[in-house]
Amino acid sequence: MEILMELLRELTQDEKKMWVIGGSKVASENSSKGIKEPEVAGKYVTIEADNWHFHLALEDVTGIQFVDAESHGDMHSYYVRFSGPGYEDTLVRAYFPNPNLDENENRVDFQPDKLKDFEQFRDRYVGREGIVFVERPATSASQ
Repeated sequence: MEILMELLRELTQDEKKMWVIGGSKVASENSSKGIKEPEVAGKYVTIEADNWHFHLALEDVTGIQFVDAESHGDMHSYYVRFSGPGYEDTLVRAYFPNPNLDENENRVDFQPDKLKDFEQFRDRYVGREGIVFVERPATSASQ
């Protein structure tokens, strides 16, 4: 649980990530505008931003993956996935800014600094307490 909280604290330190709550059946996409440091109360952590929040049962997080997923044909998405009991249960994903999109979600030439941010973050965590790196083909990018 210590590594989980360390990771959540670091993920919530900037407003450039998009948080997706839920998995394959229902998901909510949320900007990080006004995101605050996580708060722990008992067995739950609360992540809150300007116009949304969620409560995550810490004991339900059974896996953490850094993911490079093919998406939209020739692009990739980069995110941290928190999975629950049974690897297929996606609880929350924190997406890094896409290197092929600008701040308005328009396609632009590849921006290597955005990918570098993900890679440096990934390299600090992968291999610690079971955290893994996964490359997903387009057919399973929603996980």
